[in-house]
Amino acid sequence: MFNVDLSTRYIGGQPVVGLSGKLDLADTPAAATHLTTAVAACGPSVIVDLAALESIGYSGLAVLVRVLKWTRGSGGDLSLAAPQQQVRRILEATGLIDVFPVYPSVEQAANSARLARARPSAVWQRPSPARITLSRGRRPWDRAACHPSARPLPRHQTCRPRHIVRGAC
Repeated sequence: MFNVDLSTRYIGGQPVVGLSGKLDLADTPAAATHLTTAVAACGPSVIVDLAALESIGYSGLAVLVRVLKWTRGSGGDLSLAAPQQQVRRILEATGLIDVFPVYPSVEQAANSARLARARPSAVWQRPSPARITLSRGRRPWDRAACHPSARPLPRHQTCRPRHIVRGAC
């Protein structure tokens, strides 16, 4: 009935979800449920062991990306460990090899996660407008001050060159 087998275990205190078989369209709901349950129960950082996964379809990749967004939104991460050559080629072809942290083994992924947990996390915060200034103390949204040949329009808050007549556009 199912082409993929799912298992959960711990290595070095890190939860590891093992995928084996073929992850295609029919198996993505079960995989999504299992991964989200593992993240909810075990914490925001999870390692996915791909050593026994023979192939993955685009729907399976979509599940991994969705869980990755959820874990990163929760302050964690989703690491992929030991992908076989065929799965690695799919990750490279789609560009997801640069999105996910991919490790050659589960142990290396667990060590990296343990080191990341030991470091204090630096959460990026958007700077307030009072702290963002350009040279000579001007704000970046003061486009008339930045571009002398442009003037701001009061209604649309956009700029246009001074030589364009107001009613021409």
